[in-house]
Amino acid sequence: MIDISCVECYNINMDMIELIIVGILGIIVGWQAARQVHLDGFRQLLKALKVTEEDLLRAMIKIQSAEWQLDDHEGSKDSTVVDVKLEQQGTQIFAYRKSDDQFLAQGSDADSLIERLNQNLTPCKVVVAKEDGADLLLKNNT
Repeated sequence: MIDISCVECYNINMDMIELIIVGILGIIVGWQAARQVHLDGFRQLLKALKVTEEDLLRAMIKIQSAEWQLDDHEGSKDSTVVDVKLEQQGTQIFAYRKSDDQFLAQGSDADSLIERLNQNLTPCKVVVAKEDGADLLLKNNT
């Protein structure tokens, strides 16, 4: 006599195995289809921008070469950022540290002010917000 419960268990186990195999195949096919869609979209974007394969190769070589370096070191912990506010009194432009109003430099125009800031400050990034007088650094304002 055959035990019916074992036959049913065998059928259930086979159904689960089939379901798992179909699921894995579905994931693989879906992954490849999504990859192809993204590649086609990227190719169409490059074509619309008229970027050729030679352009991409030149860019890759430039990035890998020693002549290309990042100029902006934002995010690095060793770079110092100094927030500065500017004031104009007569023909002179005065620069103050925004956090504590400490005098940093003065100049008769933007170039001389920047030169004096470079002399007085250690290497750092100077930030002047528009509301803090950044327009005074424009050539036609001095």
